[in-house]
Amino acid sequence: MSLPGVIPAASWPRLSSLALWFLMNRVCWICLNNLRRRKEMERPMRHNEEEHPQGSCQQDQKKLNRIRCWLLDMDGTITLGEQLLPGAELFFQALNQADYVFLTNNSSRRAMDYVQRMNRLGIPITRRQMLTSTDALILYLRQLSAGSELRLFPVGTPEFEAELAEAGFQLIHQRDQAIDFVVIGFDTSLTYEKLDIACDYLRRETRWLAANPDLVCPMPDDRVLPDCGSIIAFLTACTGRRPERVIGKPDTAMIDMILADRGLDRDVVAMVGDRIYTDLAVAQRAGITGVAVLSGESDWSDIKNSGIIPEYVFPSIRELADRLRQAD
Repeated sequence: MSLPGVIPAASWPRLSSLALWFLMNRVCWICLNNLRRRKEMERPMRHNEEEHPQGSCQQDQKKLNRIRCWLLDMDGTITLGEQLLPGAELFFQALNQADYVFLTNNSSRRAMDYVQRMNRLGIPITRRQMLTSTDALILYLRQLSAGSELRLFPVGTPEFEAELAEAGFQLIHQRDQAIDFVVIGFDTSLTYEKLDIACDYLRRETRWLAANPDLVCPMPDDRVLPDCGSIIAFLTACTGRRPERVIGKPDTAMIDMILADRGLDRDVVAMVGDRIYTDLAVAQRAGITGVAVLSGESDWSDIKNSGIIPEYVFPSIRELADRLRQAD
């Protein structure tokens, strides 16, 4: 499906490497410039309690106490790079037997890599407590396949490809092949050749899916990496098409998987995260409790202006831990 007013992709000449280079750099510049301006807006008010009073919005302590399963974003919420954010350990100590599951849109690593990472950082979790956007993408592809073997052109890391292959999908890396889907992940091994071939397939109306909409991945020292959403923006700019579904947050696929697996009601589940357009949006869409922490991408003014108002807002995971310990 093409966007309204866009010249049909089939009539476009194939993009040269120079054109691919220019478009990718332009997309990354726009994404990084937007994030830089957002960070500049955040700094003056990040620690201003009048701007984001602790636990603001609907301060219903009883509702917070009823939560039996905490769904946790990782980057910017619990971790930053390879470190725990301050107060993360206190949060897990305060859970009082409640279950918790990490939900990450980051498809660049295997799920077990994240399990091992959290264990190294002192947070004990099992594979069942880690759900990635790749997991949700695989489940969705299986639903679409109806038992047949799907042929995929992947744009992702070797780890992303390995999980797709282990799930039984056939991976195609050459152009001009019969494939069912182009699938896009957060690709830290991205090459122009991958983008060029993906553009060729998409211009032929090949169906495509993406793992997540995040434009950037936060890193220490105020750095970011171009994420899956930036690759989506690039391919859309090249082809005039958008993926038919982006599986990660704010899509509710991962929430639905957890509710079904654990037999939970929505009113005892909470999503904790730092991003308005993924973490808080998925909580609103899924009908579960939304808890924002201002330790990552969003600040209080962003939340107030977004139209997505969570039940709780805390400066960081430390203050959420303090609130939970008050209930003991």
